[in-house]
Amino acid sequence: MLLNKVELAIKEYSMQDIYDGAILGYSCGADSSSLLHFLKDKCKNLLCVHINHMIRGHEADLDEQKAKETCEKYGVKFLSFKIDIPALAREQKIGVEECARNERYRIFNELLEKNSEYKCIVTAHNLDDNTETVIFNLARGTGPQGLTGIKARQGKIMRPLITTAKKEIIEYCLANNIEYVTDSTNSDTKYTRNHIRHDIIPELEKINPDLNRSILRLGSIISEDEKYFEKQVDKIIIDNNIIDKIDISILRELEPSLSSRLLKKISPVRLDYNDIASAISLSKNAQAGAMVNLSNGISFKVEHSYAHFVKTSELTAEQFSLSLDNEINYLGDDIIITLNSSYESTDYDLEYQIKLNSEKIDAPLYVRSKKDGDIIKSGNMTKKIKKLFVDNHIPSHKRTKIPLICMNNEIIAVPSVTIKDGFKGKDFIINIYRRRNK
Repeated sequence: MLLNKVELAIKEYSMQDIYDGAILGYSCGADSSSLLHFLKDKCKNLLCVHINHMIRGHEADLDEQKAKETCEKYGVKFLSFKIDIPALAREQKIGVEECARNERYRIFNELLEKNSEYKCIVTAHNLDDNTETVIFNLARGTGPQGLTGIKARQGKIMRPLITTAKKEIIEYCLANNIEYVTDSTNSDTKYTRNHIRHDIIPELEKINPDLNRSILRLGSIISEDEKYFEKQVDKIIIDNNIIDKIDISILRELEPSLSSRLLKKISPVRLDYNDIASAISLSKNAQAGAMVNLSNGISFKVEHSYAHFVKTSELTAEQFSLSLDNEINYLGDDIIITLNSSYESTDYDLEYQIKLNSEKIDAPLYVRSKKDGDIIKSGNMTKKIKKLFVDNHIPSHKRTKIPLICMNNEIIAVPSVTIKDGFKGKDFIINIYRRRNK
């Protein structure tokens, strides 16, 4: 029965890469042991990877040794890693379960990237795991995507046991004399998933004995709905050429079901429900300059005609000033300014180029940050720098970071915006480079 379900899942979810080469997450528990038994004769290149989380002391060391012995018996390649997950979780200020999961996938992905003979990562998540995940997500307040459950295939990660119940896995192990270990912490209900597994699911099964299949079906239905919404959002992005800025009028016209998904898609970090609700609320009526701080170091800001995400750290204005005494001048660690010279580096990109009339340069040049009341004489008019920034749609958080070119206490050039009357030319070139990813 298990063999048929696994083979059917591999076919249905296009996981045939498993047969060519796979990295199997092998805990030596019943789930991964049954999967190893299935794959050992069917996978051309199989590597079992065991992670000792150092949570259960000597017991965890015995599991690691048992996993190694089993792979040696089967003639399967084996690697093990020892990571102090409790200590790492405290350091990262996250839960032990989350930390362990992050480390597992980090190792799996690094091995996959470095070894071309392996085509995918295989994990032993089963039907019961899927039910636990959906209930866990529901309890903590998830959106529709959290109810889709564990995906059978997620890029290079494949889960051929996802339609197989834990009971069927145990039966397969017994029928085939497959030895496996049992993690003693699986019965400790202080862990959220164990509490769900031992206390909550049995109560729900009293209402619906076929709970696992019902939740799997729910996930399938929601997944199809999500595919539809995904297509709609992609169309909005393409039709309006959205990269990191959203026309505020478009955002205001969209239904919440689309605007929330659109914001999630273009956000540089993961957003939760409250973040999305705050961003949508701000976009409805806010004037230019309004913003809201979200989680993960990101803020959402409304500009003149659009809204966008910005790193909260970039909103802090820092005054600066630098005399341009040399051909190559360093403004902190992030900006390099050259006078009639070029600078080549893989770490910096040319951000601005200003071409001036050398005959007008009769005093030392310097750069500084914007100040209130700044003006420049351009087009036979005295113009406010602030208005020029607004007219040129330069976001407010970037205005204080633009080095203004000055001489004799006057601004003679605003990079990418304008140059003071009489100073335009071709024979005096100022290049401004900025460090990448800043």
